[in-house]
Amino acid sequence: MKLFFKKIGGVLIVFLVLTFLLSIGSLWSLRKSSFYKPSFLVNAVETSKFDYIILGASTGLTTLDTKQIDSILELTGINLSMDDTGIPSQYLMLKHFLAEGKTTRYCIIAPGVSSYNAQNEKLSDNDYRFLMFTNRDYVHDYYKGFEDTEAKILSYSKHAPFIGVSFYNAELFYPSLLTLLQPDKRNRFDNKGNYTYPVFQRNNDSIRFEKELKLAFRSPYLAKIKTLCDQNNIQLICYISPMEGTKVNITNSNYKSIDHSQIIKNKKYFYDKDHVNSLGRIQASKAFAQILKEVMTLETYVNKNGD
Repeated sequence: MKLFFKKIGGVLIVFLVLTFLLSIGSLWSLRKSSFYKPSFLVNAVETSKFDYIILGASTGLTTLDTKQIDSILELTGINLSMDDTGIPSQYLMLKHFLAEGKTTRYCIIAPGVSSYNAQNEKLSDNDYRFLMFTNRDYVHDYYKGFEDTEAKILSYSKHAPFIGVSFYNAELFYPSLLTLLQPDKRNRFDNKGNYTYPVFQRNNDSIRFEKELKLAFRSPYLAKIKTLCDQNNIQLICYISPMEGTKVNITNSNYKSIDHSQIIKNKKYFYDKDHVNSLGRIQASKAFAQILKEVMTLETYVNKNGD
């Protein structure tokens, strides 16, 4: 009987060691790749000084095209937005950006519009994409700041990586095998961080803006982003993406904002009610570039004249 338990114990130890090594290897492969935005920023973005960066969810990812904006204004920008994320994730991305020694003049935040009012903020669905950097204090502290089960799993993974890799196996383990063969492969974004939704045949109808959303910018993590921007001499701009049928009423003047909720007035430019398609992205990016140019011109004038 003792021999039986010794064999079982030996098998269990071998299994745990292999699991630990596979988990370490998976995170190493992802950390050295460009597959997810956090590792893309570390491994594939050689520029250290930017005129602007875009942080956001799928709205920021698909609405503002940094290639188009750069070509219009002759600037250098990058889109660091990630789908299915909230303002807490965008705060973590800004920390990650600064930790890499990179700088920017403007930080454009473009989350799902309702996120601006969220006060009980939670871990986002895709926050596991920072797990390969969990040994960095700002990432681990971020995970520890939430109470839900997923956050605890990600937090514990600093010392026991197999917990997170096992739980997010489809999102971490299988992509890590792919990145061993294709370390430069990106997960649905181009070399400037952009992605776009396709154009479907929709009715060529004008949009009636019958719904109103009041924005008070109550998000605690938005306040953290502003503080971080102020500390690093970065101007924060809150971007409100185009929406199909919803107009915005801003009730808080403490944040500089660009309201493009009603800028697109035809359904053919939308993929769904909250996201523009490729045609809408062209319209929104062009309009945004014009506003950013005005902001930069005014700031230059004020700095020069001291008014």
